[in-house]
Amino acid sequence: MSSSDTMKIAVCDDEMAQRRQLQFLIEKHRPGTEINLFESGEAFLSAFRPGVYDLIFMDILMPGMGGVDATTKIRSIDASVPIVFATSSQDHAMEGYKNRVIRYLMKPFDPIEVGEVLELAAQMKGAQGGVSVRIGGKDMTFSFEKICYVEQSAHTLYLHMANGATLQLTGKLDDIEAQTPDDSFMRCHKSYLVNLAHVKSIDKELQVFEMKDGDSVHIRRESLREANRMLADYAMRDL
Repeated sequence: MSSSDTMKIAVCDDEMAQRRQLQFLIEKHRPGTEINLFESGEAFLSAFRPGVYDLIFMDILMPGMGGVDATTKIRSIDASVPIVFATSSQDHAMEGYKNRVIRYLMKPFDPIEVGEVLELAAQMKGAQGGVSVRIGGKDMTFSFEKICYVEQSAHTLYLHMANGATLQLTGKLDDIEAQTPDDSFMRCHKSYLVNLAHVKSIDKELQVFEMKDGDSVHIRRESLREANRMLADYAMRDL
């Protein structure tokens, strides 16, 4: 698991030369960055999960699913990940505005502009805050968006992460709850703390949050109404 200051970046472009150039520029500007390369919108979406990436470079014009369609799909499940459109044409400003991209980069890539985008993404990552825990003798910080929900069983905490991993540590759920923002995390049960950004819906019959990754998180009966209100308020923030 990477520490909080290591960025994870995706580059989606059908041309290998463009992928390699961006990879070179990113590594030159921020050595140690984890970079995943994808050659199509379809390949990227099949691997994408909310909270995994700190920045996405998305080529607009690709065979099959283009960058605009891929970005629209990304935004339907992740409202906040920084996305940059890479393009050889200025024709897509409206789509960029609708999908809240943070920048347009014209090809061929300008090293200074790539550097500016990386700095902006790093600032956004730092501004999000996170949860600090001690795992295996190491202090680690995870940005809020990377945590789907936290579960307590006896004295053991399980952090269910956006990348599919589950981290185990000794601690109290109260200590995690104290570090999270009240408008996006809910203590929905004595044993569960949920991140509303990763909730798909509420099943009132089963009294659970249905998570976007397919998991279910229990809601205490007396908190069902509050859960509905918080989820509705959270959804309104992204409109």
